[in-house]
Amino acid sequence: MLLVQDIDRPNMGLTLDVGHCLAAGENPAQSVAMVGARGKLFGMQLNDGYQRLGAEDGLMFGSVHPRMAIELVYWLRKTKYAGHIYFDTFPRNEDPVKEAEYNIRKFKTMWARAVRLEHEGVDRLLARHDAVASLELQDTVAVE
Repeated sequence: MLLVQDIDRPNMGLTLDVGHCLAAGENPAQSVAMVGARGKLFGMQLNDGYQRLGAEDGLMFGSVHPRMAIELVYWLRKTKYAGHIYFDTFPRNEDPVKEAEYNIRKFKTMWARAVRLEHEGVDRLLARHDAVASLELQDTVAVE
């Protein structure tokens, strides 16, 4: 983000990859919030994986970290992200078409859940730093 700010051109931004964020020990939702708030999120590669430094598993979106996935989608909405969504997964044993269809369904489900969280007042809970109430609200919108 510092390099993007230093370059300071309207056509310079970032594509975030969830797997790369996880491999770097980052919180992908926090990265979306930070880059998106500055209007510099130009692309989003969605996947999932285990948080091992230096490893990119390329698993289906939300398959390992469903709460992280809903938080990420919430921040995409909150920052009014209107760019491209890519699914950067590695279907080694799975049918690649079925995996792509699953990723699309999962993203649409997470988007709908983020809308429900907003309507149910998650912004108010976040402003109060009420983690328990926020988690309870997520439970009511069926985060797996």
